[in-house]
Amino acid sequence: MRKILLNAMPLAVVGTGVGRYLRGLYGAIEDEYQDSFQISYFIGNEIVSAIPPERGPSWKERVGQLLWKMPYPVALGARLLRHHVTERRFRKVCSEFDGYHEAGYFPIGTQEDLKTVMTVHDLSLLLYPQWHPKERVAYWQKFFFDRANLVNSFCAVSDFTKREMVKFLSIDPGLIHVTPLGVDKNIFNQIEDHDAQLFLESFDLPEEYILFVGSGDPRKNLDLVIEALKFARTSLPLVVVGWSGWQVDRAVNTIKMGYVSDRALAQLYRRAKLFVMPSDYEGFGLPVVEAMACGCPVLTSRAEALMEVGAGAVEYIFDVWDVPSFGAKIDELVESESAQEVLAAKGIHRAGEFSWGHTACLTIAAWNMVFADVGRNS
Repeated sequence: MRKILLNAMPLAVVGTGVGRYLRGLYGAIEDEYQDSFQISYFIGNEIVSAIPPERGPSWKERVGQLLWKMPYPVALGARLLRHHVTERRFRKVCSEFDGYHEAGYFPIGTQEDLKTVMTVHDLSLLLYPQWHPKERVAYWQKFFFDRANLVNSFCAVSDFTKREMVKFLSIDPGLIHVTPLGVDKNIFNQIEDHDAQLFLESFDLPEEYILFVGSGDPRKNLDLVIEALKFARTSLPLVVVGWSGWQVDRAVNTIKMGYVSDRALAQLYRRAKLFVMPSDYEGFGLPVVEAMACGCPVLTSRAEALMEVGAGAVEYIFDVWDVPSFGAKIDELVESESAQEVLAAKGIHRAGEFSWGHTACLTIAAWNMVFADVGRNS
């Protein structure tokens, strides 16, 4: 049995993208591959044997927000100090493992001959540094290129991300496994969740609304949704979900809920008139799959990864920066029940093609390639 160490620090903080990916993936690996792989979870100060439980924002997120407000040299210094401490702890515990999986910025450096698989979600830090805090970009640039040489096999969350890795990082495509993300159909489905609905009613939500899910990350274009709704005829409010370390301005007819559990999120999808995701850039677009699985009509930008994921099951905005046309597209969909029904049916079918079990199978293939190479070289 192979012993794998996962950098599970994204699971020890609020459940944003990378953490949700790891939770879904390793839940499936634990269920389906426990006879072949023993998984342990490095959470920064110790190793645990079970997936850390889902949780909301805490003091760690508040510290992160404080870091962003510091002057650049101070923020970078604080990040590098934290990295040094984390890396030192990791090196002390990694020697007993056969492999290590990283899904964050770059692999942690080790002194051991530890086989490494890395998941790359997108290349925004390289291609669009203006969308990130300056200290985060500098931190990534300081380590990524050297550490990428330590990786034995890569996972890319989409064909689009794989193409970017080959084009901009010159990585051998034979080393890259495309491992699309999945959806937990026990949570994200069309079955009403009455307990989750009771929780949502405490927010006094209206019966009909448009939904946006994501952080305040500039590439998500929340501001464009708000502007587009000013041009639209609809008076439906915009419900915004997701923890954000970014400064997000208040807007008229907008309800900001912040972080919610997956069960509450699924219920929000079920009740939404329309889910809108007008991102400039994504590596995959997990909310699109989750919304489709819940039978929620989806409207997205024409970002390549979103078109790959949504295929013919979602509607697309030709140009999200043309806000009058964006607003008109929203009206077209919210005013047509037949269009909503068609999108819901197509989305449910499309979402059925994504599962964490499939993601796990493809990820295990990356591990098997690494260990097969070990056997040939020994």
